[in-house]
Amino acid sequence: MQHVVDRFQRALGVKISPCYEALLKHHHEQLSSDPLSEPGWIPGLGNADFAVGTTQTFRSMFPDFPKDWVIIGMEGQRTIEKIGEAIDVYVALDMRDDSVHLVDSLGQSWKGADHFRDWLAHKLARALWERTHDSHLFVIGDTSEAVVQRLREELVLWHRKGAAQLEGMLLLHRDREGKLTSKHVGHVDVKETAVGAIAGLLVGSLLLHPVLGAALGSLTGAAAGSSRFSLSHMGLDDEFIQQLACAVLPGTWALVVVVRHAKIRELTETLKKVGGTVLVTSLSKRGEERLRAALAASPSDGFAE
Repeated sequence: MQHVVDRFQRALGVKISPCYEALLKHHHEQLSSDPLSEPGWIPGLGNADFAVGTTQTFRSMFPDFPKDWVIIGMEGQRTIEKIGEAIDVYVALDMRDDSVHLVDSLGQSWKGADHFRDWLAHKLARALWERTHDSHLFVIGDTSEAVVQRLREELVLWHRKGAAQLEGMLLLHRDREGKLTSKHVGHVDVKETAVGAIAGLLVGSLLLHPVLGAALGSLTGAAAGSSRFSLSHMGLDDEFIQQLACAVLPGTWALVVVVRHAKIRELTETLKKVGGTVLVTSLSKRGEERLRAALAASPSDGFAE
């Protein structure tokens, strides 16, 4: 395994930190050369081939890229609101102090974690969470109804192959004046469950009444009547709500679906190749129960069946 460690010195002129070296020595074979489409032991973390090759690419594209930084993985994507497009976000490790930085494909960077151990612990906890939460909420948006329909067809195909279990699909349309309508677009063999329907109502409510800033994390809106409930209790985190508010803008179509028993990362990447903005978050069993309790008696004002 020493040859893997030495490769960074030869190819990049960088001596990797003891913490990162220990990870490679013990787990290099379990890491992926393409962490986006073929996630390995730790989702998003690449092997030495990925790290060396991607770092060399960044150095050639951005002359000011710090010489002690090595791109070790991928964090996901972020949306550029001005142009409405998503760009890749990478993970860079500063070999001098083991601090973690996030760098997008335009070269902009920001602090990700004070130490590699902290970042790694979060990733491991997230991986464990995903293994114990088999239900995920997908919201897929695009300005073209045709693109959203193709995404629906891809989801139904996964369902028919037994690669995923779909529980209700709701098509939302937000016109240019901001009015939101919805209709069920499931298939004969797609289960129309309470979870799927309630998830659709919740997403619709969030689009109509997004509460951001200091109030983010709770919602008072049409679907909740006069009650106030914590989004974190529903299994939806702040980042997902922020992305949702930016993704489904006036003039946009969106497909809302609850997916069970699927390889979520593989499904997400497949959908992204079809088109549109794909948002996904996990739902715990307890979160689903709270979702039902919060919205079971909610009216559907503002929604058209």
